[in-house]
Amino acid sequence: MKEEKKEKGKKENGKENVAVDLLSLVKDFFKLQNQYNHFRIKEYKEWNEKDCDCPICVDYTVQICDEEEPKYCDGFREEWE
Repeated sequence: MKEEKKEKGKKENGKENVAVDLLSLVKDFFKLQNQYNHFRIKEYKEWNEKDCDCPICVDYTVQICDEEEPKYCDGFREEWE
């Protein structure tokens, strides 16, 4: 009877250790993904830094609108309402 409890306890401890190891690996994975994405963003910003005002470059940049509510044409409104 005591041996069965010890065996059961060992199995549960083994499962807990596996779960802890798995969670540790997942945590490390996400930490490395965040670092990798940080470096990718930094590299992209260095690569994409341009002081060009030609019409082609200006068309490819995102412009932020100061309007509070965007205005759409009637055809667009009818399609999405």
